[in-house]
Amino acid sequence: MRKVVGFLVLIAGLAWAQIPLKVGVILPLSGASAVSGKAALNGIQLAADEVNAAGKVRLELIVVDDGTDPAKAVPAFTKLMTVDKVDIVIGGLASGVTFALSGPVKQYGPLFLVIGAASSVVEQAFEGYPLFFHYHPWDYHNVAAALQFFQYLNREHGAKKVAILYEDGPFGSAGIGVYKQQLEKLGYQVQAEPFKAGSGQFTAILTRFRAFAPDILYWIGYDVDALPIATQARQVGLRPKLIYGAPPSWPIGFEKNPLSNDIAGMTAWLPTVANPQSRRFVEAYRKKYGEVTEEYMAPMGYTIVNSLALAAEKAGSADKNRIAEALAGLKMPTPFGLLSFKPSDTGRTKYQGFGPEIWFQFQYLQGSRRPVFPKNVATRPLRYPGEYYLR
Repeated sequence: MRKVVGFLVLIAGLAWAQIPLKVGVILPLSGASAVSGKAALNGIQLAADEVNAAGKVRLELIVVDDGTDPAKAVPAFTKLMTVDKVDIVIGGLASGVTFALSGPVKQYGPLFLVIGAASSVVEQAFEGYPLFFHYHPWDYHNVAAALQFFQYLNREHGAKKVAILYEDGPFGSAGIGVYKQQLEKLGYQVQAEPFKAGSGQFTAILTRFRAFAPDILYWIGYDVDALPIATQARQVGLRPKLIYGAPPSWPIGFEKNPLSNDIAGMTAWLPTVANPQSRRFVEAYRKKYGEVTEEYMAPMGYTIVNSLALAAEKAGSADKNRIAEALAGLKMPTPFGLLSFKPSDTGRTKYQGFGPEIWFQFQYLQGSRRPVFPKNVATRPLRYPGEYYLR
């Protein structure tokens, strides 16, 4: 009997030692960014299960759908603050939605752990907010990584003309002028035109691009644009040597469509990344969901939850300010490499996680995404020109 009582006391002691965290999760589970949002949620839930099983921190997730729509996101966020009464929030994937949340976030004051929102417009909107932790690289980091690839295409393949097709929201249009100038400095002729986000109609612009005869068709938009652009480019007779996309995620099953072959893009992670944290994530993901994801938002969500739990453990508290202080000094290996926070390049925000170093270029080859640039991560040579030029 004495042993039983001792065991119960031990169990009770462990339970009391747990740090309980009630965490709001606001993601696009519907709308234009739903692929990214669902991938992120899978990673977040996987990490939360592991954290809860470890027993030191107890996470309770309250998930709401922002619909990739600022009009839906603001009331969903307000519910987290006023009904669910959370003071830690993970989310902020689409830039336009996150920009709309800047006012409510500043009003209610949660610890805000941001998974996406690359637009520097968002960086400006959260300037001075002390509990803003941005994990994803900013758009100027993305541009720096992409420009390195374009410099290589110019030097090694003689590419000289780029047609840029960009969505008219904060994600696609922020910094497009600077981007155009940078490409011109590399020796490119550039023709850039916006498209209405979510319209799916590109024929008129692509027809104008045909007269420009670009070596590279570069589109900046969302996953729903990928197949219509590949389809309509063929329909109007546009024959670039490379189609290069920069969405936050790619359509599920896109690799199975023959139109995807030789299309290139940039990502922060693929399951072939060989570091120990990436391999561990892939194994855990396969065990829980019965498949392997190629969406980098899944390991990004996984990383955020693990960093939050580790910071809470170091802080020994569920207090958002003490957790933020611990996060600020955190150094943690992740599937993307080492995570640590420093001020953003512009100095507007204090806590920036990853930078341009996590990006690499891939190409859809034979039904899967293969790293092709830079050479130290490439598993296959880049196909240039691609089949859309050779057809």
